[in-house]
Amino acid sequence: MNIYINEQIQEIASDVNVHRLVTEVLQLQIGGIAVAINESVVPRSAWKSTTLTENDKLLVIKACCGG
Repeated sequence: MNIYINEQIQEIASDVNVHRLVTEVLQLQIGGIAVAINESVVPRSAWKSTTLTENDKLLVIKACCGG
């Protein structure tokens, strides 16, 4: 299925949850990551229970240090 991650289309398996997307598909460390689906923030406690659906629009933000 197709989803949009930061406005870029990406094809993923149909049974992917947010946790799996972040850790396996995007290969990011969980710390400092925020995810919104269709303009609604998904709390980290809900990542494993939130399954993605066709044409979801995700915003994935990674915090970084700096000034």
